[in-house]
Amino acid sequence: MAINSFMSIARRASAALFMPVRKFAGPMHRRRSSLTGPEFDRQQNLKPLGGPWGNDTRWYGSDYPPRQHNSLHALPHGDEYFADLLDVLASARQRVTIAGWCLTPLMSLQHDGPRSPSVLVDVLRELSSHADVFVLLWAGAPALFEPNLHYTKQVRETLREDAPRVRCELDHRAQFSHDHHQKAVTVDGQIAFVGGMDLSTFQGDRWDTDEHHLRFGPNWHDVQMRLQGEVVRDVEENFCQRWNDVTGEELQTLPSAPLDPAWQTPAQIVRTVPRGFYRFAEHGEYGIRHSILAAICTAERFIYLENQYIWAPEVVEALCDAMNRTRSQPFRIVLLLPARAYTGRYDNDQHVRELRSSDAGRGMFEAYTSYAYGPALGRTGYSYLPVYVHAKVGIVDDEWVSVGSANLNQRGLATDTEMNVQAVDHTVARELRVRLWAEHLGMKREDVEAADPIDLIDHQWKDVAWRVGQAVRSSGKPPIGHIHRYDVGRRPTSRLLDFVQDLTLEH
Repeated sequence: MAINSFMSIARRASAALFMPVRKFAGPMHRRRSSLTGPEFDRQQNLKPLGGPWGNDTRWYGSDYPPRQHNSLHALPHGDEYFADLLDVLASARQRVTIAGWCLTPLMSLQHDGPRSPSVLVDVLRELSSHADVFVLLWAGAPALFEPNLHYTKQVRETLREDAPRVRCELDHRAQFSHDHHQKAVTVDGQIAFVGGMDLSTFQGDRWDTDEHHLRFGPNWHDVQMRLQGEVVRDVEENFCQRWNDVTGEELQTLPSAPLDPAWQTPAQIVRTVPRGFYRFAEHGEYGIRHSILAAICTAERFIYLENQYIWAPEVVEALCDAMNRTRSQPFRIVLLLPARAYTGRYDNDQHVRELRSSDAGRGMFEAYTSYAYGPALGRTGYSYLPVYVHAKVGIVDDEWVSVGSANLNQRGLATDTEMNVQAVDHTVARELRVRLWAEHLGMKREDVEAADPIDLIDHQWKDVAWRVGQAVRSSGKPPIGHIHRYDVGRRPTSRLLDFVQDLTLEH
């Protein structure tokens, strides 16, 4: 009773102390576009590409152009991505490039299986005996934030000692509290991987499966995309551009690989490169922001987003506008978020409230999260914990798809280096949606594929979320499926952390 009284007094005191600050700083921050001034004007004045790309505004006209001849294959979760990466690395003969936010040399790329070696530093050491290996990492924060500079220097020294032929450099070109967030690998200029997964266990082990068996440490939901075709050269060129600016060298892309006539997926590498960071992008590149907003604006039936954050005010406003456009058919928006984002949960909560309010009971919008479950001690014998949603996925109308490293916040859209791949292709978009929804809803893929997306959103998503919610509250027998309706918090003490975030993480 005494503890409850103390917590109640603390909550009231926090509310009284920080509400004025929140009222001043919060709304001003949430309604500030990620781009202002010349950068904003430049994005607004971009013209459609024309030619074979027509007037499709989703293609970005300022950075790498869209490419016609590609093959894209989605790899949800670490079990699929790391297994495929191991196989591809084993085939490397010329060059491997790795651009990352963070790297753990002693992580294993497999949790079971016969391959040896599978520890990352051992894989890179063996690989470097017959191919050039380049690793470019964010240098880390000088203080306050992690990973910090001390940690990244240790990573570099470990690679230099245990894999001396591997070239590892640290990219210091980031403003305070910002970072380099691209997660991309290229192999021999023929295959690339782009997505949300670092080769790291920092903040959480990326290795997980679509079954999300309860495990030690956070369960982790993420997606990487395997690329073949013309866009691979753009991924490698991005690495060479950054590497050359950091080192002063002149690393060039490898000759283009032969194209398979079956590769007919139109795709584009889109980036966030802040203005003034690099010689190759003095005015910055903001293709991810452009493509996501354009895709939302052209949506006709549904928008499906998986992301760690929903902080960017222009994205929230675009989603609200999408709900309010006049249509002759049903329209839905589904958002999948982590239940407890590492930072900025208050912003996630506020924007989910805003979107639900804009929906106004029309049934157009809902936000969910995901839960893992497994056996535990106690009367019921079951335990439930949130799955950390780290994926950065967008799917619109089963036609447009985007996978990459960019969160829906100012950092992802304006101030950190990021990389996504977007495609306008019914087969690729639909296959990824079917895979993800089968996982979240606990359904067979063929059943998801046969069902209408709107019908699944209106019935199956709501039903599974209700059953999972009941099981989480009772710790009872697990139902089929993982999704849970996103619960907004009511913690006044989070306003202090949110205000600090406004001053640091986003600016």
